[in-house]
Amino acid sequence: MKYVPLNHVAAQFLRDTQPARVASRNERDLLRLIWKSPGIERSDLTEPLDLTQQSLHRIVGRLHDRGMIVFSPSETRRPGPPSPELSLCRDWCLTLGISVNVGSIGLCLMGFGEPLENMEIPQTGSSLATEMARIEAAAEELLARRDAKRRDILGVGLAVAGHRMLDTAFNCPLPLAHWSLIDLAPVLGEQLGLPVWVDNVARTAALAEAIFGVGRDVADFAYIAHLHGYGGGLVSGGMPFRGSFGNAGEYSVLFNRQEYDDRPALSLLLQHLHAKGRADLTLADLKDEALVQWDGVAEWVDRVAPAHNRAINAICAVFDPALIVLGGGFPHSLARMLIDRTEFNNLPRHGVLRDVPSLAVAEVVDAPGAIGAALIPLFETVL
Repeated sequence: MKYVPLNHVAAQFLRDTQPARVASRNERDLLRLIWKSPGIERSDLTEPLDLTQQSLHRIVGRLHDRGMIVFSPSETRRPGPPSPELSLCRDWCLTLGISVNVGSIGLCLMGFGEPLENMEIPQTGSSLATEMARIEAAAEELLARRDAKRRDILGVGLAVAGHRMLDTAFNCPLPLAHWSLIDLAPVLGEQLGLPVWVDNVARTAALAEAIFGVGRDVADFAYIAHLHGYGGGLVSGGMPFRGSFGNAGEYSVLFNRQEYDDRPALSLLLQHLHAKGRADLTLADLKDEALVQWDGVAEWVDRVAPAHNRAINAICAVFDPALIVLGGGFPHSLARMLIDRTEFNNLPRHGVLRDVPSLAVAEVVDAPGAIGAALIPLFETVL
């Protein structure tokens, strides 16, 4: 039987009407507008939501009664009865985001749309049961920091490095082979006793950048995740675009077997630096902003620049975004080196060049995959 996360959401978060759901379409539209514009006055919601004042007051009242929004006195002086300012109640629910990368597992505890606590634990070993138990222990530590309980969690977002296969199964890199080809949502859901939504870690990082980073003012942008592998995510209309099979943004598919070792993947930079005599380095060490001064790094950047440019131009040709963001586990200094070597295929026609996207370095650098994963339960149920 197919796993449906909504079937495992606790009754305290559900509306008291059928079918079982956390919020209706109109309620979700209203909650997302309040989330994006905290402190917006109730009277200012009528026009963007295309609701009558009577319907709006009824929906706002119901959400307030459920504890999802809070009222504050308006400071605006205008004729007529005062209209309260509305904000989400951060404590109405928690969500948990988990990102599984080669070498590290990130966790983010989020209030109602607001990140509260981040944590990173090592990803080691080859036992899925052991790593899930460590994730559970880390989640309990995050909850203890906020004096919260597991029952306060609406849902869990799990982000995994790898290609999506079926439902919530992924084909992961070799160091994560024990996470591969397993329907992960029901397994983690049973471990935590909570509903679980699953996506690729590069796409959840793109979502974090769309909401909290440089992409928050850009409707359409591409995110390149430089991690152990080389992938990314596409954001269209402010939301991730996943494609028919859930693998939109798998930029490594651009390269054949002979070209694979010249991608800007951090595992390949690590191999290059090991060959230069730095055998002690790990993926975590590559986040150092001083990395660009190390022997061999400039040589590697020159080597992978053609692959970088192929990916950039493929993104432009197929997706035509306003912005391309370089993120993942890259330090900003290394990302800027690649940006400096970017060459757009932009031949003039009738003496005129076409518009090309801006390039930017990701702003969300601490656990971006986990932060984006923590957003998934909210976007699937209430926002």
